[in-house]
Formats: sequence, structure tokens, C-alpha cells
Amino acid sequence: MPRLPESRFTFGEGIEYALKKIAFPENTRKTFNEDAQMLENAFINEISSYDEMFRAAFQGLSLGGSCLDGIKIDLPDEFDMHVKIQLPCTLVPVTVPKRPGFMFLRASTGDSACVKYFDNEGYFISRLAVQNWFRNSITAVMPQLQRIRCKDGRVYSMTYTAHGTGVAHTLMATEHRNPRRKIWFDFVPVFQFAPNEWPRDLKRPKNDGRNWFAVPRKYDKPATPDPRSFVPCAPHWERLVLHKKQNLKDSLRLMKALRNANEMGGLVSYFLKSIYLHEVENGTTNWNQAPGRILIRMLINLLHAVRLNNLPFFLAPDHNNLDKLSDKCRREYVRILNKIVKKLIRRRDANYLTKDDLFKIFGVDVDNK
Repeated sequence: MPRLPESRFTFGEGIEYALKKIAFPENTRKTFNEDAQMLENAFINEISSYDEMFRAAFQGLSLGGSCLDGIKIDLPDEFDMHVKIQLPCTLVPVTVPKRPGFMFLRASTGDSACVKYFDNEGYFISRLAVQNWFRNSITAVMPQLQRIRCKDGRVYSMTYTAHGTGVAHTLMATEHRNPRRKIWFDFVPVFQFAPNEWPRDLKRPKNDGRNWFAVPRKYDKPATPDPRSFVPCAPHWERLVLHKKQNLKDSLRLMKALRNANEMGGLVSYFLKSIYLHEVENGTTNWNQAPGRILIRMLINLLHAVRLNNLPFFLAPDHNNLDKLSDKCRREYVRILNKIVKKLIRRRDANYLTKDDLFKIFGVDVDNK
């Protein structure tokens, strides 16, 4: 085989180089994780001291998102934290007619400020009441979160940047001596349920006895809002689907880098992960093949999903994850994805990737040797 020019890699070498560049050193992961743990503890301790109701209801934190799945790229500076809450009543999840993917949480009594009575239907958890409760408590303790000491002399202050009007309450921690060092936390109040409490009219994925959560979220499409709306969330169930599939995870990390480099922010990480969850369930892909080849296969699946405006929610397939994506955005993403898929197929068949390819496709700069 002829020797490649210095500006080129073989296809496999280029993919491995991109994977290396979007990773982060283990010592960096360690310091961010250690600081994040101390910041989380400070946050929970302050709210527990301030709010007696929170202190009684709090059942612990549960990590979610890319950090749990081992598919984080770049710095490990974003943490999705489920704040597990238990109120003094029994809750029963019930699906919502004509609203696939959504559920209400029926309560046995009204002995909580988060439970409201709805005419002719009974007591239910109010998503708005839960978010207002969290918002008020977080706002009240922010002055106590301005000088949090961590290891090696690092000191952080926290800023409340998103107030739970969507799903998460986002706090940003900034290190005093190095303001470029920031850690973001998405704290999401959730109610925890056992596998056997999964609604009977929803297909229950493999769960290995792990619990699942109900997450407060408003309806996607413009419609009459309902303060009772929640969605199911089962990060530990989904983690089982991806378990022991390292090449799958590597290709998903490449897809996230590609998404970022090509400014397709509307394709949030969970949408990309959903493409893989469905493909594993279909059982038609060999996950032992090289990450670059898996990436092309999964990009084709993503392209089809965006083109057809149909990406089923893994936990409730009748719900379309792409409901909120505008037609204009969807058309632009189809154009970008189609161009990238064609280029990657050509490069795979010719067995090379250039420095320019790595930058334009994955946002990766090639070091000069």
C-alpha cells in the first residue's frame, strides 16, 4: 500500500486520533469529580438546613446523563443530578390519554404542599408546585454558596442560572483563582419508583431490578398545559442496554463531537443516545466492528430519523422526541448530515481521513509534529 501523505491518516487512524483528542486525562476527571462531589454536598447541606420539608423529603442524589453512561466528551464539567424526593403519601403513576410518554402521579392524600386536588379526579402531584418549592429554597440559600472550599485550595462560588421553568435547576460553580474553571449542575427533582410500579400500558425494558424516576416536564407541543405532567426516566435501565459495548460508546462520543462541530445543538445528547438504544434493541448491528464503521451506520439512522421527523422515545415509543424541532432546523440538519455521511462513506472506501476532515467533521485540530 502506498505511504500516505503526512496530512492524511488511514480511516481507522483518523478515527482513533479524533477519539483521543475528545477524551480528557484521568487526573482531570478525578479533580473535577472530587470538586463536584464537594459542591453537591454543600448545596444539599444548605438546602437541608434551610428547608425542613426538603430535609424530610430528600432521599439522595442519583447521577444521570453522559457521565453515568461513560460517553462524556471534552471536560467532565457537567453533571446531571436527579434529586430523589419522597413525600408523606403513596404515589401511583398513571399514563395520560392522547399524550404518549407523559404520566400523572396520583397521590393517596393531600398532606403536602406539592399535592393538589383536581376537580372530579382526586389528588395529584403538581409539577408547578414542586418546581416552585425547589426554586424558592435554592434562591434562599444562594448567599451561603459563594465560598465553597474544595481540594488543593480551590474555592468556588455558585450562580443560579436556570430556575426550573423547564426541567432542571442549573447551578454554575466558578473557581475564584481560575474563573475559566467552571462546573455546571442540572439538579432535577424526581420521584422514584420500583420496576413493578411501571405503568402496565407501557412496554417495560430490561431493568435488572433497578428503579426508575418520574421527572417534571410540560407537554412538548403547544396545547393546554397541565400542571400534573411528568415523563418517565430510567437512566440505569438505559445504561444496561449500552453495557459492555465500548465501540458503541466510542462511536456515540464521535457523534456528539460531530454534532458540536457542525452546530446542531437541537440534537441534544439524549436524542443521539436514543438512536443507539433502538439499534441495540433491533439487534441488527455488530457492535464489535470499528467505531468509525459503527458511526456511519448510526449517522444514517439519525439522518433518516431527522428527515422523517420521527425519533421514538425509548421508554415510550409512541412519543416522538423530535416534536419540538422546527421544520427550518430539521431541514438544515438533514442537509448537514447528508453531506457528512456521504463524505465519511467516501473516506472509508478510500481508507483515509485528512486533517481538514477531522477539523470539519469532529472539530479536532491535528497537532503539528
